[in-house]
Amino acid sequence: MYTRLSKRRPARRAWAASRPFRAYGAAVFLACAVAIGLPPPASAAAAGKDYRLSGPYTQNNLSIYLIHREGRTGGPAPITLGEAMRRGIVKVVETGSVRRLKVRNLGDREVFIQAGDIVKGGKQDRVLLTSLIVPPKSGYIPIGAFCVEQGRWARRGLENMMAFSTSAYRMPSRAGKIAMMKSMGLESAPGAGRLERLRERWPGLRISQGPRRRMGSDYQGDVWHSVGATQRALARAMGARVADERSRSSLQLSLENKRLASAVANYEKALSGLSAEHPDAVGYVFAVNGRINSGDEFESAGLFRRLWQRQLKAAATEAVAEKGAQKRNQPTLAEVGMFIDAARAAKPATRVMPGGLNLETRKASGSFYMEVRRGNDHWVHRNFVAR
Repeated sequence: MYTRLSKRRPARRAWAASRPFRAYGAAVFLACAVAIGLPPPASAAAAGKDYRLSGPYTQNNLSIYLIHREGRTGGPAPITLGEAMRRGIVKVVETGSVRRLKVRNLGDREVFIQAGDIVKGGKQDRVLLTSLIVPPKSGYIPIGAFCVEQGRWARRGLENMMAFSTSAYRMPSRAGKIAMMKSMGLESAPGAGRLERLRERWPGLRISQGPRRRMGSDYQGDVWHSVGATQRALARAMGARVADERSRSSLQLSLENKRLASAVANYEKALSGLSAEHPDAVGYVFAVNGRINSGDEFESAGLFRRLWQRQLKAAATEAVAEKGAQKRNQPTLAEVGMFIDAARAAKPATRVMPGGLNLETRKASGSFYMEVRRGNDHWVHRNFVAR
């Protein structure tokens, strides 16, 4: 869809990029849909905008589009997982299961965990599968996870084998994010249960990437595959290996690579101020080499500001990994808006989560979507990933 759109109407692209993409009515959206050959929106909510976009804000091959909303700038924001772990008020611990960890909030403020957060330590570094609000003074709450360090199931150096020490990075791979979303029920996984039972019994088990990948059923394996692909792409882009000798399969240790940090810093220097410069921004969508990748939207501008540096670092890492790829024209604001609306307009599936939250998932023709809502139906986090 994005290739076809990017080749048409160059004049309209220049107009859209020159100023914020403000709310427009259902009639305008329908007219545009007819003009470019797209189906009409699936619901009125998809046709009528309740947000606006600005951008693109570009550095090298990375383009950022900000999502703005009115009335979401006030109120105290929850503490982020990284900050809470640094302060020692949140504990993330092993359960004996590869796919499940436990988290406990010892403090007196809510803590926000974002799907895709990586936690370091334990028996294996993990990536957390769902966003979660951990209430103050909580007991232990379960949270799903995937391993991002294949093969280890023991102490690494002097680290605590039963608990996790930090959370400073996010999943920097669109393929990895897609696998995580699929595991949450967006696609069925025939045969995955048998493989998961094997891993529960032998957590350090390594499974071949070849025949297993062709089964298309094992999402943990898809995450491992994405980790290896990310490490190889970063190595090619920088002309140096990023795999760490302490654990070559660890995505966490690769993301700590000093040479990679220097490459990412170029993007951070140019784009880190966006959240402060736009006080009504609550989220973003990013594109790499002209291709829409993914985005996140948060319940308040305050929470977005707390999380922006972490989001930018992950997006910049993906941009570094894809520096040699073919480039397209940057998506227009209209195209980004259609990406967001199509994801939100798809048919939802809902499940109850710990802490009185609800998880809503949607699968559109060009994207996957997850939304976490409080019990009062107030949404906390929305995540869009291009398929």
